Amino acid sequence: MQDASSALATLATEQPSGLADTMRHEMAVAAAQYDFRQAARQEELRVYELAGYDSVQAAVVPLLPSAVQGPFQDSISALHSLYILAGIDQYYLVNVHFNHPYTDAQPLSSLRSYYNEASRRYGVDPSYLASINFIESNFGRVKNDSSAGAQGPMQFLPSTWTEYGQGGNIQDAHDAILAAARYLQHNGAPYNMRNAIWHYNNSFDYVDSVEAFARAYRADPGWLDRMYYWNTTG
Repeated sequence: MQDASSALATLATEQPSGLADTMRHEMAVAAAQYDFRQAARQEELRVYELAGYDSVQAAVVPLLPSAVQGPFQDSISALHSLYILAGIDQYYLVNVHFNHPYTDAQPLSSLRSYYNEASRRYGVDPSYLASINFIESNFGRVKNDSSAGAQGPMQFLPSTWTEYGQGGNIQDAHDAILAAARYLQHNGAPYNMRNAIWHYNNSFDYVDSVEAFARAYRADPGWLDRMYYWNTTG
């Protein structure tokens, strides 16, 4: 992960000149991006392994670089809350399934711009919107309706969408993220985020998960870049 990130940072400073140099640069960027995606998915596997065994988590997390200890712990806490919400008590049974191509979601740069726009307009910190977007649909990669009939990348019930969607498209990431911010604001955001998130899903385990992932994103903005390539579980 560090090697791929360093390579991308170095390539971003280059200014290729001429066709041959530009082609070399583009190929190098594509290779570094591939390495980053693969590293992010390998890192996800390691996070889920730590989340599956308390003893392993306790032994390994203190050995991690200090910069990533917090996001690792927050992500594990978030996963534990999701497990409880799903009625899973044997955490080691949860496995990652890489069955959603990363291209099934809008580019992270676009999603970030939507989170930031919603934050400016409604006062909801972008980290909460990103967290909900990940939990609800893996950033829009999960296309199916929920068992309760919720739809789209932010999983709105059609009845709720009628009130907060302002005529937008429930399947559109931009429209859905802004609607989520309006809904959170209506229920107390940004001053009472726990109440606002609870109204999004009436479970404090859900609230705890959203808050934990959001803490990871705020502690390390690069954590969202990594989790963007995470996949679903089963």
